[in-house]
Amino acid sequence: MDKIFKYLLAGLIAIAAIVTLHYLTWLRPLENLLFKVVSPLERVVYNGKANLDSFYDSWIKKRDLIQENNQLKENLKNLDLDNSKVKSLEEENALLKKELNFTKERQLQYVAAKIFTGVSDPLSQTVVIDRGQSDGVVKGLAVVTGEGILVGKVTDVYDNFSKVLLLTDNKSRVAATVQNSEHTAGLVEGQFGLSFSMTNIPQDQAIGAGDLIVTSGLEGQIPKNLLIAKVESVKQVESEIFKTAILKPIISFDNLSQVLVIIP
Repeated sequence: MDKIFKYLLAGLIAIAAIVTLHYLTWLRPLENLLFKVVSPLERVVYNGKANLDSFYDSWIKKRDLIQENNQLKENLKNLDLDNSKVKSLEEENALLKKELNFTKERQLQYVAAKIFTGVSDPLSQTVVIDRGQSDGVVKGLAVVTGEGILVGKVTDVYDNFSKVLLLTDNKSRVAATVQNSEHTAGLVEGQFGLSFSMTNIPQDQAIGAGDLIVTSGLEGQIPKNLLIAKVESVKQVESEIFKTAILKPIISFDNLSQVLVIIP
């Protein structure tokens, strides 16, 4: 115990002596030397702490920006999905209006169908729809768009789906009429998936570019006056009995997704 007291007393005396010498400025040279030695080290420590604080702040800001960016991306993706759903609903609503107007005006019965696949053969223009015998679909029925434009005929029917041969298929044949003063009759034939033409047109019949082609009604299951196409040009050879009209499709057959099957 006495030993500890002696150490404590010696310490107090030493502190008192240093304070006294400081006020007497006797320690000024030593203090200046210590300041010169310690000052650079202090600056290093201070700058290191400042750099560390700056790095930490930058990391926090970067982390927050990454989180904010990810959130914005998620919000944008959700917005795109919402816009896509709205657009899809608008398109479906517009299509339903067209279907309703067409069928009301013509007083036709129909079955709405979706196209869910096409054939892989590039020379064949056939699609499959999600309606079949259970929906009242039979072979030979007309298949049209919501605007009433003929796109093909039903060729094969199963319980819940059917195959439709498009007008552009080279095996497609539809009895047709030109909407002119003479109501010129002919046959619309497919051209290997590229387009279609109207054949068997008598040479003496007046037909020109821009004339509309419609179904003739000569096929029992195909209603009369369904719009098919426009005449693009006419090919004729004077020595032949018939001439041919090259037809221009009114709609794109590549973008078909929903159709109507007309029930007579």
